[in-house]
Order: sequence, then structure tokens, then C-alpha cells
Amino acid sequence: MLCLRCHKVALGEKPSRRATLAVVFATLGFCGFVPGLVGLVLGYQELAAIRAGTSPGSGEGWAVLARNVGWFHLAVLVVIGVGLMLQG
Repeated sequence: MLCLRCHKVALGEKPSRRATLAVVFATLGFCGFVPGLVGLVLGYQELAAIRAGTSPGSGEGWAVLARNVGWFHLAVLVVIGVGLMLQG
């Protein structure tokens, strides 16, 4: 027997628009770092909304993905910045 949230996810409840946008921005971060950082913020906001019960739980995986990819973009941006500082 599944909990109510798990049952909704299993039946195909759609992720929220914010979860979808978080993944889109995180993916666009590979073309430039700023969208990746927007994806990071949106991912955290969506996770908070899911935990508060105001957003569908089916977007949790998408939000976690966006958050992790956003952290990757931030880490690469920091490495590039440090490299440029040491070079100049």
C-alpha cells in the first residue's frame, strides 16, 4: 500500500511548472552559467514547496536534478574565476 503522495506520483501526477523551468534553466546553463544558477535557485524553491505540500511531489526528482546541475555550474564558474585570477 502506498502513501497518498506516492500514490499520486505512481498515477502520473505532473510536476509543477517551476520544476520544469528549473530543469530547463539548469540545462541552459551549459550554454552560459547564469541560467544554471537560476536553475539552482528554482530547484531549491521547488524542493521547499514540495516539502511544504504546496507543490506536487512528482517534481522532486526534477528539482533535485536542477539543484545538482546548478551546483555543478557554480563550481565550474568558481574554478574558472580562480584560474583567471591566478593567471592575471
